[in-house]
Amino acid sequence: MQKEKSVWWIEWGKPILCAIIGVAMIKTFVFAPFVVEGASMQPSLLNNDRIVVNKIMMEFSSVKYGDVVVIKKTDDPKYYVKRVIGLPNDTIKVENGILYINNKEQKEGYLDHTLLEEYKQLNYPETEIPSHKVFVMGDNRLNSIDSRTGLGDTDVSSIVGKAEFVFYPFNRVRIIN
Repeated sequence: MQKEKSVWWIEWGKPILCAIIGVAMIKTFVFAPFVVEGASMQPSLLNNDRIVVNKIMMEFSSVKYGDVVVIKKTDDPKYYVKRVIGLPNDTIKVENGILYINNKEQKEGYLDHTLLEEYKQLNYPETEIPSHKVFVMGDNRLNSIDSRTGLGDTDVSSIVGKAEFVFYPFNRVRIIN
């Protein structure tokens, strides 16, 4: 009888242990949940939205314009969720609320169009993004700590990963574009 009990634990224990290790490895190296803090990404992401971040994306592909990324600066304990606006060696400028990348006006469909009139007050001088860095901004341009206002240009190596989808609250579950 004692031998049967130990066999039962081994039979069930190994798969459970493997599952726990597998989940821990996926969370550590592939996907991770994050909580959006604050209003800086509204209307795309709301305060307390739960998102899944693809961490391995940075190993196999480069960051692209419009990617929503999670950033962790080495000298700051906070994580930031922002949109990639400029890539290395781009020239960025905001004039009367309009974003220009390499002197071309950009259409930003993700912005809150009810605030476009207020955004006209926003200006940012023409700046060249250094190599190995990106320029990030929050979608809520009036309420965002980003490359314009405190984060500065962000090292590509500071990007934890790309936000892939919202998984909570359930009425907001969707893929992030």
